[in-house]
Amino acid sequence: MIQPHKDQAAGLRRLMTGPRPRVISLLSAASKTEHARFMTNLAASLHRQGNKVLIMEATSTSMQEVKHYGIDENQGTLLEAVMRPELHQPLINHGSQGYSVAKLLSGSAAHRFLHHENTMRHIERIFSAMASQHDVILVDAALTIQDTMPLNILNHGEILIHMTRDASSITQAYSLIKQLCQQVGRRSFGIVVSHASESQARVIFNNIAEVARRHLYIELSFAGLIPSDEHLGIAAKLDRSVIDAFPMTRASAAFKALAGKIDHNHGLLETSLS
Repeated sequence: MIQPHKDQAAGLRRLMTGPRPRVISLLSAASKTEHARFMTNLAASLHRQGNKVLIMEATSTSMQEVKHYGIDENQGTLLEAVMRPELHQPLINHGSQGYSVAKLLSGSAAHRFLHHENTMRHIERIFSAMASQHDVILVDAALTIQDTMPLNILNHGEILIHMTRDASSITQAYSLIKQLCQQVGRRSFGIVVSHASESQARVIFNNIAEVARRHLYIELSFAGLIPSDEHLGIAAKLDRSVIDAFPMTRASAAFKALAGKIDHNHGLLETSLS
């Protein structure tokens, strides 16, 4: 039995150290444009609710292909900070939407450096320092050619699969889930469905959750949905979030709800940085 004074001491330590940052990795079974739009709108919604938010772009995408995140061409990556510290490049870009953006690496060839133990340790130290300065870290992640998460530390945070109701997206989402299970073991993953009504999203989730339960012996969690809404595209053309440009729309309400769920639950699946 735990003694009361030990409970009080543990609680006091938590108050003194403050809340841990919430690390949420999102793997995409949607198009790059669709996924980036989802990430930026979620980040803006979380910021609007009072959070200090960082998007960490952790795919092997080149700098030219991530301009939708507002990553500056002169902005350094975490890998460059370790491999070429003499460059002294800024690692974080503070965007006009209120959230900040950083990038893990650039170019598919760079992934091979992540398998060097010392390099990985130094990068994760920088990542942890960045995370400690924010409330929520949204990681735009992609599995490496070894089907692993880009950073080992991400295995301990929450992992969400972002998908649509297209058949190809559903197939890709299940493939990602299988690959993740082989690497991080049997654990729960969250599912977010875009371009779907409430009933459509529930049917899609129930089907993929049943298959995962039957064949992979894991339980999936329904994190939320983003409905089809033309205002998402219009807001993107205006270089604004939908919650800022069109706050009364269905998409805006959906992002508010998802951000509120993350806020209320301190992450959707008890996410924290170890």
